[in-house]
Amino acid sequence: MGALTWIIIAVIILAIIGLGWQTFFSGIWQGAQKVGQNPVVQNLTNEAKDGASEIISNATK
Repeated sequence: MGALTWIIIAVIILAIIGLGWQTFFSGIWQGAQKVGQNPVVQNLTNEAKDGASEIISNATK
């Protein structure tokens, strides 16, 4: 692993120690929910679902 990877791992570990694991992961969960509610992300998700459904339907014909 590169130096940047080790730095990122160290920062995450220090954040977990400083905040506490429950607060840290709760914050990550809340952030992921906010990103998921973003209209741009929802549009991309819907387009990906439609594209996957189309590929699957074409493959089964």
